[in-house]
Amino acid sequence: MILDIILTRCLIYIFSYDLWFYISHIILHKKIFYNSIHYIHHITHYKKMTYKDTYKSHYLETIVQSIGIFLPIMFMKFIYLEFIFVLILINIRGMIRHDFNLQWIFGNHHILHHQYGNCNYGEYYLDYIFNTNFTKEKRKL
Repeated sequence: MILDIILTRCLIYIFSYDLWFYISHIILHKKIFYNSIHYIHHITHYKKMTYKDTYKSHYLETIVQSIGIFLPIMFMKFIYLEFIFVLILINIRGMIRHDFNLQWIFGNHHILHHQYGNCNYGEYYLDYIFNTNFTKEKRKL
C-alpha cells in the first residue's frame, strides 16, 4: 500500500516533468527561441553526443525546462527523499538519451530529434500521442 502511494507520487512527478519538457521543447524550436537560446543545445553533431550534452544549454533553457518537476509540489505534500529520487532518475534518463553510444539502452528516439530537429521533442509516449514522433516523411527538414 505505501509502496503504491510512493510509486504513484513518483510517476506524477515524472509525468509533470515530461509534459512540461515536451511543451517547452516545442516552443524552444520556434525560430525566435531556437536562434537565440536552444541552438546551443544542438551544436554537437548527433553522432558525437555524450551524456554531457544533456546539460549543454542556455541558462534560461535550463530554468524553463526544469519547472515541470516542481509543479506537483503545489498539489502534493513535499517529501524530500522522494523528490531527490525522481530528480536523479530524470537526470540519468536524460543523460542516457543524449549519449549516442548508449542508445542501445532506451533506443534512438531522442538522438533522432538531434539528427532531424523536427520530431521526437520529448518522451516516446508523448510524441506518439501528439503525432510528433519520427516518421520517414519528417526526414526532410
